[in-house]
Amino acid sequence: MSEFGGDHAQISAAFLHRSRAYLSNGDLLQASEKGWGAAAHAVKTYAAARTLTYINHSDFHYIVTELRMETRRDQIRFWERSANDLHQNFYEDDFGAQQIAECLDDVANLVNMIRQLVGLPSLDD
Repeated sequence: MSEFGGDHAQISAAFLHRSRAYLSNGDLLQASEKGWGAAAHAVKTYAAARTLTYINHSDFHYIVTELRMETRRDQIRFWERSANDLHQNFYEDDFGAQQIAECLDDVANLVNMIRQLVGLPSLDD
């Protein structure tokens, strides 16, 4: 069990909260990586609820595609891209605070939509 509680929905919520805290403290790399982590664990939450296999990083796109097909919401494609952009930024350090904040807003939308689909309340981050 992780320090964040062990369940993917809890981990996702904790990472989203921490990403905002890192952003407000100017730690853009950690804000980026925690934002990516929030998205990845939210998608793992969805995968578990739909009995889809999420073993490694390459499964993220496959499962998000399943999510998009189920919900028929094209904006999920942009939210997925923002999550991936945050992950890449952790390694590249190219984004400013505003761009990271916008990506985190997209990730929050993804996280909250998944929480709603699986019967959990939205987060007030």
